[in-house]
Amino acid sequence: MSQLLDVLSQSSPPWFLSQSHGGAIIPIIMLTPILLREVISIIWVVSDVLSLAFTTSGGITGKFCQGILSTARSILDAFMSIVISSDQWRKADSFQRQRTLARLVSQISLVLEVIVGAVLFGDAIQAFWGFSFGGGATSGAVVGTRLPLKIVVGKMACAHLYINFLLSRRRKIHALVGSIRSRNNE
Repeated sequence: MSQLLDVLSQSSPPWFLSQSHGGAIIPIIMLTPILLREVISIIWVVSDVLSLAFTTSGGITGKFCQGILSTARSILDAFMSIVISSDQWRKADSFQRQRTLARLVSQISLVLEVIVGAVLFGDAIQAFWGFSFGGGATSGAVVGTRLPLKIVVGKMACAHLYINFLLSRRRKIHALVGSIRSRNNE
């Protein structure tokens, strides 16, 4: 394990981390599917805690919680009225709103997961191509050097496992593509 870490620390960073290919954007895209779900979950918990604090306390604390809740609700209503038709969002009850928001977060997360899969697949293809044909120099590497076989196999295995994960979610991906196509036809 320490040999692999030594090799990884001596090699140049992957092509998708270079400034010409997006730099810091790709790592953010890679983390967004997880972070988006966690942030939404934390927001729901805070909302529930504020609702409980509002109903159980009076005075200044209750008014403060009511102010935060009404501001957050108006911001969420404005955003969701833009994303979803305003009639559908405003007429929905609390349960339907939570389901709609969960579906939206799931769709955004799924799109970002597919993008991550494309980046990993592209990185594996680029590493294999460089290893096979000797032009494996990425940004900052010496021209004519090859990536070590361990790194190439590791990148290919990582891409393979992630593609298998996406294939296991194929039904959801097809449903997402179908919903996007039906929106474009309207």
